Amino acid sequence: MKSILILDAFVTDESDENILKSFIDSSKSIGDDILLMSNTTISKEVQDKVDYFFYDKRNQLFREEYDNYKLLSYYTINSSFKVSNIFPHPQPHGLSVLINIFQSVKIAKNLGYTHFYKMEYDAILGHDTKNKIKEMNESCILNDKKGVFFRGKNGEESIEAHYFFCEIDFFLDNFWSISNEQDYIKYLDYETGNRDFVTMEEFIFKNLMKSNTDYVNIYENLNDLFSDTYLNSKHTKVYYDEKFNECFTKFYLIKNNSDKVVIYSVNKKIKEDFRKIIVIFTDGSQVEIYQEFPCHNSWSYNVVDNNIEKMMIYDRDGSFLHEEYFKNIMNEIEFY
Repeated sequence: MKSILILDAFVTDESDENILKSFIDSSKSIGDDILLMSNTTISKEVQDKVDYFFYDKRNQLFREEYDNYKLLSYYTINSSFKVSNIFPHPQPHGLSVLINIFQSVKIAKNLGYTHFYKMEYDAILGHDTKNKIKEMNESCILNDKKGVFFRGKNGEESIEAHYFFCEIDFFLDNFWSISNEQDYIKYLDYETGNRDFVTMEEFIFKNLMKSNTDYVNIYENLNDLFSDTYLNSKHTKVYYDEKFNECFTKFYLIKNNSDKVVIYSVNKKIKEDFRKIIVIFTDGSQVEIYQEFPCHNSWSYNVVDNNIEKMMIYDRDGSFLHEEYFKNIMNEIEFY
């Protein structure tokens, strides 16, 4: 029995690369070989840290139109609060993730590995989490189980992408292989008979449920088990909009406090930045807010009353960037 850790990394800047390097260095204490899959070029320094590297420059994204896109939640955990961006989204990168999983698993099998586990590289792994991963992997093999999976939060019919472990043959025998978008469309036609969009996490769940689940361990509450780990330590780029000019200012509801609203901004530029925000309330009054960002990934927020009509956002030089109306807000901040 031989296990391998599979990572799929889309690296676009120095910050992404530093996060990837830190994860690789940290995960080595688990003790398994690492296969890195990417649709972006990877520096030799990173390649030298892993056992295998596979580059697929095609980066195949969903191009077709589908029905009933789900609400997706991309969240980032900071030291004292959690930021969730929630919106309907076609998850274009979901196709490349699925393709990369199957390519990586097939490569691992050809290299002689019997089991694999998939993880997200932007997690900051705690010591207890790494021990639990090692224990779950070893226990799964020892007890002749075929895999370890965590169900999505709140009982969602999806699988957590942050970690799952599986016997390679079981995976290839029971999961519909995806190598391009036509494979995905054939899956929908055969399994569902419609064009309702299925996210990558739902795809894994649906395939798993069609297998003999007596052979796998399916748990819930991954966040609780991995309580000493920061998941999603970087902001995903899939919801980036050019109007923000790489510094993102949005409204956020406060969990368990409907009287107040947060105006939260995060700077994704490599250099410092600044925002002037004019908040206009429903009674005609207004207030000016100034937020400064000393470096890449720095953030700032202000708490205001919820009787807001809109806010107008200006760049450092005073040029108008965009306005945001306070309506149909689903984004949320949870303070600890």
